Amino acid sequence: MRLLTPKTDSMKTVLLILSATVIISSCNTSGKDETMEFIPGIYVRTGQNEFGKEFDTLIISVQNLAAKEFKIQNRWHYIRQVEGEANVPEYKVKETSGIYNTETKLLEEAETLDHYSFDIKEKVLFDGTKKFKKIK
Repeated sequence: MRLLTPKTDSMKTVLLILSATVIISSCNTSGKDETMEFIPGIYVRTGQNEFGKEFDTLIISVQNLAAKEFKIQNRWHYIRQVEGEANVPEYKVKETSGIYNTETKLLEEAETLDHYSFDIKEKVLFDGTKKFKKIK
């Protein structure tokens, strides 16, 4: 005597397939990269020494998400001081691009091969020893 009918066999098969799908999808380890999602934004830095004041702004935006490529714009403003008097301000704007490395979590600038690192918790970017605060 058979306890299972064709109808209950197909329902059990469907449940087994659904259960397997749920288990496989929950074990997916290809989660999102928090560092890469953090990168786009505006970062600022100021500095002062005996020769003047410096204001530095980095604007980073996604250029090609599939290639992990970012547009980097550096806006620099410097006020030179001579004998305590401020001279005419100097301005520079530089545009370049960078590629994000998912293994090292670094953004490599295309022209100079400089590396930008990120601290998500502190909301800062490091360009060597220069520390930029993310404001947006």
